[in-house]
Amino acid sequence: RIVTELKEILYQKGLTLKFVAEKLGKRLGNYTLANLSNKLRNETITYREMKIIAEIIDCSLEITKK
Repeated sequence: RIVTELKEILYQKGLTLKFVAEKLGKRLGNYTLANLSNKLRNETITYREMKIIAEIIDCSLEITKK
């Protein structure tokens, strides 16, 4: 699940979901920790949002074929 992978990366980098939500809010406007958490939990986060998150946490976003 995306939420597990993201939380693992954040933990390794010493970052929090709150930090990511704040940065998303600055880029996208009106973005809260609750909003981010819900999207991750429900797996409804968009590709655009994930691209921005990858930039924020200095990671690459890769889509692979199963």
